[in-house]
Amino acid sequence: MATEPIVVLYCIDDAYIRQAAISLASLLDKTPARRIEVTIAAFDRDYALSKAVFTRVLQAHRHCTLRFVDLDDRLFQGLPVTRSFSRSIYARLILQRFIEPHHRRLLYLDADTIVCDDISPLWQTDLGDATLGAVPDHFRLDPARIGFAGDEPYFNSGMLLIDVQRWRERDCERRVFDILAQSGEKLAWMDQDALNIALRGEVLFLGQRWNWQPRCADVPAAFLDLEEAVYRRWRAAPGIVHYTTSFKPWNAGYRVHYSALFFGAAEASGIPSRLLPARAPARGIGQRLLALKTGLRWRIPRAFRSMRLLLKPRAAAAMYRAGPAD
Repeated sequence: MATEPIVVLYCIDDAYIRQAAISLASLLDKTPARRIEVTIAAFDRDYALSKAVFTRVLQAHRHCTLRFVDLDDRLFQGLPVTRSFSRSIYARLILQRFIEPHHRRLLYLDADTIVCDDISPLWQTDLGDATLGAVPDHFRLDPARIGFAGDEPYFNSGMLLIDVQRWRERDCERRVFDILAQSGEKLAWMDQDALNIALRGEVLFLGQRWNWQPRCADVPAAFLDLEEAVYRRWRAAPGIVHYTTSFKPWNAGYRVHYSALFFGAAEASGIPSRLLPARAPARGIGQRLLALKTGLRWRIPRAFRSMRLLLKPRAAAAMYRAGPAD
């Protein structure tokens, strides 16, 4: 496996071309010793923009090959979408149509990720008999809504390490779409919930650092089922940062941890600055207070959690699952 290329998939629409290019640039910069084959499946792609941003990235990283798959507008008609989740979220579910049959595994990444470390150890993970490897999402606080027990693990689908051969053999595409056909309108996280339900018992759960959400920095180690020393290490140096929720570095960086990593990767990507997402400064008293609050959450997390438990005990207790001393 050490001599095989790392095979990567992004699935986007036109709104995430720049972000996907920045994410890819960060991956290539952190993993220079491996050949990397990238496929980007895209709806409504702006050809001129994608050429402008990805050409610069590839010129700086000769160990990467890239191809686009432009998706038919008729795909996924009838499946639910929201203002935050476009039809591109379903493209990862047909991954076997994009990947050559001889490839044994695939790394899927959401476009709102930044790679902060060499992904070779992640790529070489022994999946055993699992169909995929993924990171648990402890922020899904209502697993009973999809029929899971309270302590049953649930994964975030922003990073998936997939055994493509098992995915095909076990007919995972059909199984996931069957769930969506039966219950798609009732699922809060549509594709992610369907993946969790369909692949129940077939997932190897990986270390949190490979899909580290910014809000992980605000909770106690116990919330993530981590030892304190491990939590501190991963909080300081995550492997992949995934900017979940509607607050992103490019629209609310003043309230999002690790925003500097995104803009640092953007500046290092070689993409012309006029084509990059703009860093939104904190303007007005409300945004400046939020920026101050974000800094306090980062620098003194225990004190901040204690204050929140005092002022908003019910909401804080549900979020932190721990007392103020943790």
